[in-house]
Amino acid sequence: MLLRSLSQLNFRNLRTSRLIFAEGVTAIVAPNATGKSNLLDAAYLGCTGALPAGTITASLRRGENEGFVGVELEHAEGVSTIHIGLAPGRKLLRLDGQAARTADIARVAAAVLITPADTELIHGSPARRRAYLDALLSKLSPRYGLVFREYNRVVEQRNAALKSFSAAALLEVWTEQFLKLGSEIHQLRRRVIRRVQELAAEAYRSVANDDKLLGVKLHSHEEATLSEALENSRQEERNRGATLVGPHREDVLLDLDGNSVQVYGSRGEARTAALALRIAEYRLLENKHHEPPVLLLDDFTAELDASRRDFLLRLTQEAPQALVSGTEAPPKATTRLRIIDGVVSRES
Repeated sequence: MLLRSLSQLNFRNLRTSRLIFAEGVTAIVAPNATGKSNLLDAAYLGCTGALPAGTITASLRRGENEGFVGVELEHAEGVSTIHIGLAPGRKLLRLDGQAARTADIARVAAAVLITPADTELIHGSPARRRAYLDALLSKLSPRYGLVFREYNRVVEQRNAALKSFSAAALLEVWTEQFLKLGSEIHQLRRRVIRRVQELAAEAYRSVANDDKLLGVKLHSHEEATLSEALENSRQEERNRGATLVGPHREDVLLDLDGNSVQVYGSRGEARTAALALRIAEYRLLENKHHEPPVLLLDDFTAELDASRRDFLLRLTQEAPQALVSGTEAPPKATTRLRIIDGVVSRES
């Protein structure tokens, strides 16, 4: 896939309204806190319909109430235009002029964003790791996104019924739906985790250049089925008025040769494990679309040792297109952009 152009209005501190991109490696060079991460976030939003982090309101330039990001993306089926309208609390997505959902965009477009903040995949909360898994599955499976949204709605309704002693009949109805949807989500997650495990382990070995095996496992309600786990937690659920088991409480555990990366891993091992998860995402999307997604690499110089930096540089040079930001340009960049106070200029 190739990101041909990026247009924006009022997206954070960006001032340049339209940029044209070429194949190969585009270096985005600037000191810290000048907008290079914002540019990559805008590109990711345009290619996926999703914000990589933060709220819509925080993505609008201060003092503005609406904004816009649009891209032209070349892919195996042709060229698609994706427009994202932004306003506090809402997004309006259009694909080739028609109203769309993120699932529609995921059918034709894909991008992977690698940032220093990815270490939160290791040391952050279980919710952060679930978000990684849910976002990946939603890109791979249109059905997953639908089931996941319905599951969250059912959990909200079931929690409301648990808080009401007069809603026993409703609780039974919502529990039936919860078990059906929760079991399907759990099985879909287990299936993709197996592929993530294989690809992440391969990537970890390539980056770290050692023989340690990276394990990626889905941790849920112990060995019980979802129905059994629900039965075992019945009284505590009543006491707390909340659903205490299910996919919304699962976690992704990572280990090296059986030792938890979250607990025992060094800083370098944690960073390499996080990078391995992103490489697994890249490979899975490449397999789905039969072509590599757009690669976005933010701050490639940030706290990287030689092996991780060399791996990432090889990846960018092998990709049909990569946008790479940093305080210096990576070697063999085909295009160089400089950004100062949100204004992007092309270097000769």
